[in-house]
Amino acid sequence: MGERWIQECNDYLKQIKEALSTESPDRLDLVRAMYVSLLALSHSVWGWLQYVNNPEIMGKFSLSELNEVNSTLGKFTLEFLEYDIKATKMGMEKGLRRMVREGEDQRPSSDGYLIS
Repeated sequence: MGERWIQECNDYLKQIKEALSTESPDRLDLVRAMYVSLLALSHSVWGWLQYVNNPEIMGKFSLSELNEVNSTLGKFTLEFLEYDIKATKMGMEKGLRRMVREGEDQRPSSDGYLIS
């Protein structure tokens, strides 16, 4: 990871900013924007996991820096999970529970498509 990783993140940022600035997005625009946001989030989390699982990299950060990163990630994760729970409950109210039961044997692949 390095310059290429940063460029990939910048590309995601550009796509997300463009999507957020779209005036009067239709349903497809919104779904596409959510998809890009989640891909970007997944990309970032994967990178963080690579760093955190590497003691050589983590050893280069001071205790203060690790504290800051931990605090920032913790706050962000709490907010994200709280929203995830809210959105899941909303989906369940709209019949998502029944749809999930019917497709229990299906699960998303790494590229987001359902596989049996």
